[in-house]
Amino acid sequence: MLDLMEFGERSPEDALAQWRAAPKNPVHPALAQWTEHALRGYLTAAAAVPAAPGVPPTGLRPVSRLWARQRGPVKPGAPDMYEEMVTDRRYAGHGVRELRLVRTGSVKDRPRDSVEIALAVGVLAGGSPVLSSRWDRNPLTLGRYERPRLVRLVEIGCVDASQRILFEGTCEEAYAVYDERVEEALDRIVTGDAYRPGDNCARCGAVADCPAVPSVPGLLGISRPGAHRRSWSVTTGRSYRRCPARAHLEDLLLPRDTSAEDSEAVVRGKAVHAWIESRHRRTPQRPCTPDDVPGPPEGWRYEKWSVTGLQARLGIQMIADHALVCPLRDRPDDTEVHPEETVAAYDPDADVVVLAKTDLLYRVNGRWTVRETKTARVPDEGNLLEQHPQLALAVRLTRTGVLPGDGHCGVELERLTGSGPVVTELDVAAPDVVSEAQRVLAEYVTPWHADARYPAKAGPACADCPFTRWCPDAADGSGG
Repeated sequence: MLDLMEFGERSPEDALAQWRAAPKNPVHPALAQWTEHALRGYLTAAAAVPAAPGVPPTGLRPVSRLWARQRGPVKPGAPDMYEEMVTDRRYAGHGVRELRLVRTGSVKDRPRDSVEIALAVGVLAGGSPVLSSRWDRNPLTLGRYERPRLVRLVEIGCVDASQRILFEGTCEEAYAVYDERVEEALDRIVTGDAYRPGDNCARCGAVADCPAVPSVPGLLGISRPGAHRRSWSVTTGRSYRRCPARAHLEDLLLPRDTSAEDSEAVVRGKAVHAWIESRHRRTPQRPCTPDDVPGPPEGWRYEKWSVTGLQARLGIQMIADHALVCPLRDRPDDTEVHPEETVAAYDPDADVVVLAKTDLLYRVNGRWTVRETKTARVPDEGNLLEQHPQLALAVRLTRTGVLPGDGHCGVELERLTGSGPVVTELDVAAPDVVSEAQRVLAEYVTPWHADARYPAKAGPACADCPFTRWCPDAADGSGG
């Protein structure tokens, strides 16, 4: 819509109308509502950005071409050429180049990385217009370079029409910031060989060949791809079961409202998890002990979680009880622990990246085990795979060889309750466990994978949904 306005000379209302009427690529009603809000937020924020020195209020024009620059090797043995490019919204005029970085949320959400700022202003100062496709495998074709007298980097938050100037200065000042901050970070990126599988894997074109994301045909038991490549986790499955629209908006990373509060029991559970995770991350590693607990008993806080009263005392008891079943107790020297480890696999049949964030992945005496930890005042002895679908996913991941251990990774459930700790190990080789895990997964995955519309399930699910601001079904009162 900004392109329609800036290069097609449409008014905001005309741009919105043309976008809504476009027959191709229809969008979810909540995304449409968010997009209209975001457009107006961008325009309001852009109008509030102070004019650059020597530039009249309407003196900058939109630039359709990307800006990029090419450089030779940084040091011996480095690549022959580096190409650095800036995207987002670009403007120029009266000797000024301005790049506006657009945030779906607010500029107050989190600070911009200083290396990102330095890289952007370096390209603004030394970049040329890109005349070729950015996706071409050949080096970019660049136009004539015109040295600006001033470069500016501006950040705009669409959700609240916020804005701030991140940098304003001459080319020399921009190059100085670049030289101070970028070279070392660039060297780490170019020479680094670490893989970090996670939420962005589904958006990566190389995921099918990534050594950190094993390809497992048939992992989800679905034989055909969906409309586009997506990622799925147990969190996705639970969100979709509550409301398909919510799962879709989570995947789109739309801004959330934080008015809905967790219950006291949920806050206590998160605080206990965070505390235990911090103990497992200690260096050198050592087992948890019964007196290694937070305090005082009437109320304590860890990270952003604060618990008081009964929940505080129950949380302390649970943490102390964990020490009785901690995997590191009586540990041999070769014990290896990975708290909150993200495991990823790609199912090419379904064209889905499957993500599992395990509470603890550990190795003792050469045997790998996944342990999921749950807190509950009273333990439930029903079907554990149905109650905790992450166990069903863990069984599937170990049986298909995704988890370490050559198909023999153990799967455990640690329950911290008001009556003491309980650790249950699943027999991942038992046919009934394997078939039940597949059934549970299918109930979560199959309807989500087949859905292309993500309708809202207005009703009780709206009570704690962070996206009701964008959802027309919730906003018109049907959500109750």
